[in-house]
Amino acid sequence: MAIKTFTTGEVLTASDTNTFLANSGLVYVASKTFTSTSSAQQIDNCFTSTYDNYRIIFKGVGSLTNNDWVRARIVDGTSPITTGIYFHSYAYSGTAAMATGFLGSQTSWLVGLIGDTATQFSWDLFGPQTADKTTGVSSYMSSATNDYFNGNNGHLINNSTQYEGIQLYPSSGTWAGTITVYGYRKA
Repeated sequence: MAIKTFTTGEVLTASDTNTFLANSGLVYVASKTFTSTSSAQQIDNCFTSTYDNYRIIFKGVGSLTNNDWVRARIVDGTSPITTGIYFHSYAYSGTAAMATGFLGSQTSWLVGLIGDTATQFSWDLFGPQTADKTTGVSSYMSSATNDYFNGNNGHLINNSTQYEGIQLYPSSGTWAGTITVYGYRKA
């Protein structure tokens, strides 16, 4: 996109405002805030043809004194896919361990960790609504009473199905926080 330099006394038109000032990179799509629960949290219809790529942010806290995984499933219509279509790699380090690995044909992705002190992750998801493979990369930090971890995971669905939403849930324990979905503006 071109950059426009405005000069003193120049009239700022609606077209200039829409084209140059409001064309930010990330655009808010949806969010969900929830209190202490063990339930999966799902955001339907957040992936559309408006954006090809998305950023998903989570900030919250869990009930566990040792960190455990936050898992994700893609949603087709309003139903999460629970079959073994998920492939992911992981690399993390922390007070208790350091690990890298790859898991294929899983029933969910590992996108972050959650503990009882502080948890956050950002997750870029590429092409969930395009007729192409869905891929992603997450970056996370989580602190619990007994341990601390940070890391990065990679994600793949090796098909070209178009998906509409996302479901996230803790592997164990309860959690609370906010999940926010942003779209990457195309132009």
